[in-house]
Amino acid sequence: MEKKEIYDMVIQELIEKALSVRRETCSSDEKQFYETLKEKSERTRGVLKQLSEEEYQIVDGYMVTTNLIAQKECEYLYVQGAKDCVELLKKLGVL
Repeated sequence: MEKKEIYDMVIQELIEKALSVRRETCSSDEKQFYETLKEKSERTRGVLKQLSEEEYQIVDGYMVTTNLIAQKECEYLYVQGAKDCVELLKKLGVL
């Protein structure tokens, strides 16, 4: 396994852990967003079952691609945030 693959795995684990902690400690208003998402997800599955196989594949492909892009953007922002933090600490003379 190459270093980049190891780094990617570590970053993914850190992101997943941070999101897990966030979901456990977020405000009740934010928890309501997660509940709403869960309800909408269940309703969406019901709608998807009514589609033809071809229509289902189109919508499913769109949703999978959208989620993959969001995941990659989160990974990018996580790494960029770490880089920004190091740069700021250097400018403050801490590093």
